[in-house]
Amino acid sequence: MGYVRKTKPIILTFENDEELAGLEVHVRRKSLGEYLELVGLAESEIDAPALVRQLEEFAGSLISWNLEEEDGTPVPPTRDAVFAQDKDFMVRVATRWIERLEGVVDAPLPESSPAGEPSPEASIPMEPLSDHPAPTAVPA
Repeated sequence: MGYVRKTKPIILTFENDEELAGLEVHVRRKSLGEYLELVGLAESEIDAPALVRQLEEFAGSLISWNLEEEDGTPVPPTRDAVFAQDKDFMVRVATRWIERLEGVVDAPLPESSPAGEPSPEASIPMEPLSDHPAPTAVPA
């Protein structure tokens, strides 16, 4: 059985706008491809912004996944399928991929971890050790 992503609408509220206070608007999310087109980043050129290049690389590196549509239809691991997914969802997935490429792991810290204790570098005194200036080099 695969993973089925639940789609939720975006809810817009305007509490800080005197004229629109109380208005609540529910809108559909955009797919990644629709979003990139909307903000003018849909073209994947050599000078494309880093986000687009990263998403293109992720799509090109995708071998398989267990993602399914709400009706149970498997989503193929293709560029078109990636760019048809919800923007926030795909950015989260691609970000996790980049983190793993950088060596970030999901494992919890070991029991012996200092758990937020200050690093020793923070306690090393930074004032000069003596009042005498450092010797200067004599020109040859």
